[in-house]
Amino acid sequence: MIRKNVSLDEAHLQKLQPLLEKNGGNLSAAIREAIDLVSPDPEIHGTSDETSENIRKKESFPETRERLLVSGECVMISQQMMKWLVKSSAGKLIDEDLVHEIINPYLITTVSELEEYFNYISKQMGWKINVSCSCKESLQKEYATMDFTGGDRDLREFLVEAVCIFLSRWMDMDAEALHRKSNSITVYLKSFVRHELQKTAPGVRKHFGSRDILYREIERKSAFWITLAELYLKFNYQRVNLDKSLFEALLAGKLPDITKYFEIKADRSLREIPLSELLPLFKYLVVASQLVSDVEIYPEKGKEYIKIRHDYSDESVVLKLIQLFSNLFEAGLHRFTVNSVSELIIFDFSLPNTSIRGAVKVSPRLDF
Repeated sequence: MIRKNVSLDEAHLQKLQPLLEKNGGNLSAAIREAIDLVSPDPEIHGTSDETSENIRKKESFPETRERLLVSGECVMISQQMMKWLVKSSAGKLIDEDLVHEIINPYLITTVSELEEYFNYISKQMGWKINVSCSCKESLQKEYATMDFTGGDRDLREFLVEAVCIFLSRWMDMDAEALHRKSNSITVYLKSFVRHELQKTAPGVRKHFGSRDILYREIERKSAFWITLAELYLKFNYQRVNLDKSLFEALLAGKLPDITKYFEIKADRSLREIPLSELLPLFKYLVVASQLVSDVEIYPEKGKEYIKIRHDYSDESVVLKLIQLFSNLFEAGLHRFTVNSVSELIIFDFSLPNTSIRGAVKVSPRLDF
């Protein structure tokens, strides 16, 4: 037995961790096994070229699959089952624990390692998906692209999401855009700075987490959301969703102030929200609360107007609704006229200097 001093840094020790656990923490035994794994006996396996070829053959998918099934690490499911599972969770962000199960952040520290590992594991697991990156060594550049080609479309979408979450978490790269083709996905990455309270990169949430908050809240308060969904279905969505302070003001016979809801959503003062942003926000909040049936926006610059459709028959209710919305636009210092007929309310902002900071408040004109 020959004894030598060997220098290892923390990254190498992390890579040896599975072998350390297997050998009861014996570092020498772990290193010997690692050497045996990458350097089989030439007398048995032939020359170095023959050895490499034998290793590739030994690491074929059928043998890997058999080993994973026997160990219980993986199970077999039909492609239809896999597609249903992936599609049924679309829009919900993959948990980081699962991402780290696929890509170990202690073993993968560079883009080249990620590319090499992904292509290796794809071959081992039979995914048939190939990945290539425009930036090989690191993602120090401001922009980069990654191409995922081949394999099943739904599985490819799932794995692209996992890689993007990994990159945003460990390499400060966000998914700026995705280009999907019939047999590939190209991810356009850009560098970003994670804020202290920011758990998910904005691009990752935009492209992969469109329903994430819905799934999370249903899991957190399932009884509440199931009951609410049943009520909305039974009443054919003819319900109004109000918070307690607004409901209290209505019961007291007052006209509530709804500006705070817009400011909370926009994260700024109402007067700082330009009309081009306020109108889509108005539609989003008012329709979501079911105060009205629909809002149509006509956003042409200098000729902006909106049509509000409702199903209220009481004239006094319609007048209060007009005043409620008028107060909102006045608070944002936007000039307008308002007309109402039947089940339609029209706010017209096509006046000179539609949005004037510090202007005198203009009262709406009601035409019936």
